[in-house]
Amino acid sequence: MSNQLTKDVLEWRSDYKRDGVVMIPKVLNDHWLEVLREAIEVQVAKGIRYFANRNMRMESGGFQDFCLHSGIGRIVADLAGSPFTSLIFDQMFVKEVGTKTRTGWHTDQPYWPIGGPIMSTWIALDHVDADNGALEFIPGSHAWGKKYRPFTTDELGAFKEYLAVDDPQYCDMPDFEADRDQYKIVSWDMEPGDILAFDGFIAHSAHGNRTSTRRRRGYAVRFAVDGAVYQPDQGVAPWLNDKTLSPGDRLVSATFPIVYGAA
Repeated sequence: MSNQLTKDVLEWRSDYKRDGVVMIPKVLNDHWLEVLREAIEVQVAKGIRYFANRNMRMESGGFQDFCLHSGIGRIVADLAGSPFTSLIFDQMFVKEVGTKTRTGWHTDQPYWPIGGPIMSTWIALDHVDADNGALEFIPGSHAWGKKYRPFTTDELGAFKEYLAVDDPQYCDMPDFEADRDQYKIVSWDMEPGDILAFDGFIAHSAHGNRTSTRRRRGYAVRFAVDGAVYQPDQGVAPWLNDKTLSPGDRLVSATFPIVYGAA
């Protein structure tokens, strides 16, 4: 990892708290970029559905090495002002050339059995811009107190149908795309090694890849920080359930191991 984070951490921490998202440039060095790129190509070759490329860190190899040994957990702890970080899961998002479908607007945490503060890191492994799939965020939406209803997507990430339709803890998401002029929307061009850090409740989406020559490889790692708890009455991801935890327990276990600091 680069030490770029150290000089601006207080400013980035303030921005993250206010906006729910921050972009940090030049975090990964060439070694970890190549580790992740190689691991992603191995995974791509398996032909797994777009959103189903997750929890690769459970197997030995490049993804696991990165999650446990790259120092990403310390960066998350610094941004969150947390004494520790525990690993939830990792996920990769490869938008091949010509994948024009926009990833639907959504929030992440309502899908998962987790309450309290969660931080995702999204790492650019290629140059990223609006033409090949840059992410977009509605800053401050993480603090609206809304729990937007999870939904399924088609193979390319577009909205298909709502889940948990009768669960009163959720509400339907506004059509942010149709009403873009009513919201502040932010996005960043990114270079390989840049990282987005964002809150589990921030509304976000991503452009399609309209190019014919440039892939967009992204790798996300989700972390729990101080205050995160197991909340099994929320979520639609049974693969994240942990029978060793009780409702309200801190999100630290063999399934969710500490990768930096101490809980």
